[in-house]
Amino acid sequence: MSKIRETFINFDADLPSPTPDHRQWVVYTCKRAGAPYKWAGYLEAPDTELALQYAREHYGLDEACIGIICHDHTDGTDGPYGLEPLLPGEAHGDDGDCWTVFTLVHRGGNHQTAGNVKAPDADTALQRATSAFADGKIRSIRVVKSDRIYMTNDDESPIWPTHDMTYKLAKGYSKNVRAKWARFRDERTYEQYRKEDISKHF
Repeated sequence: MSKIRETFINFDADLPSPTPDHRQWVVYTCKRAGAPYKWAGYLEAPDTELALQYAREHYGLDEACIGIICHDHTDGTDGPYGLEPLLPGEAHGDDGDCWTVFTLVHRGGNHQTAGNVKAPDADTALQRATSAFADGKIRSIRVVKSDRIYMTNDDESPIWPTHDMTYKLAKGYSKNVRAKWARFRDERTYEQYRKEDISKHF
């Protein structure tokens, strides 16, 4: 056996605690001021701080957005998914905690913020949200305690507002490609004119 293998390693201190298990977070982005936050996707992170950081790095770069909110997926409670639009109920009240309401307008679409209700628990929040927001158009309702939703602030804004990243979008890519071809065409036209001008005068 080699000398290295015979060497016994002594640690001066205990090994660090293991990294906490990742939690799954639901991410929503806002496209412009005054617009609702719409579901964008999921990510895994061990805590709130990293969840927002990962969301900014991923969704703040891949989508045109001015703000991001997220919540642990276990904090969301979904009501039944209706094949037909949901009809309003009769549950009303203003006791309890504040809950943020997300509604799904189109089948196959994404949940988006719609408003708030107050309720003592998730089931009651769903009932009151259905009474307040079901208008014969939406298909599903999700409620999340408002204090369990975390959002970026001005200092943590996504990169889109300060950088021109339209090239990431199909319309921006087409615009950029068109501009490049226009410049290339103009350069070729100028070069052809220059050659003809030189041949005529010399």
